Amino acid sequence: MRMMTSCELIAFNPDAHEVGTPATETKRKVKVQELSLTQAEVYQAGGEGLSPDAKLLIPYDREYKGERELDYRGERWRVLRSDPYKEWNGVILLIQRKKGNSGGSVVNRYA
Repeated sequence: MRMMTSCELIAFNPDAHEVGTPATETKRKVKVQELSLTQAEVYQAGGEGLSPDAKLLIPYDREYKGERELDYRGERWRVLRSDPYKEWNGVILLIQRKKGNSGGSVVNRYA
């Protein structure tokens, strides 16, 4: 069994899209397990115009409430897609690093 770690799911206030309303974040810490991306998943996501960098398992689906961003390993990530995990009552998240990550430093994916 792989080791569990944690991430912070980020929800934004519902009025953040309105002009003049500042965006505020609410973060919640949850346990996750990083899973390997398969070549088939990367190919399928590419067909949908997505480019995932990692895949996370949240063991309990009740812990995921549709958040579209998260902090993981000291970086900001974007949730590309969420899918139910059939073996448990969990959720799989395909995630991608956000550009200009972690305090304005650029993430080099090829380093």
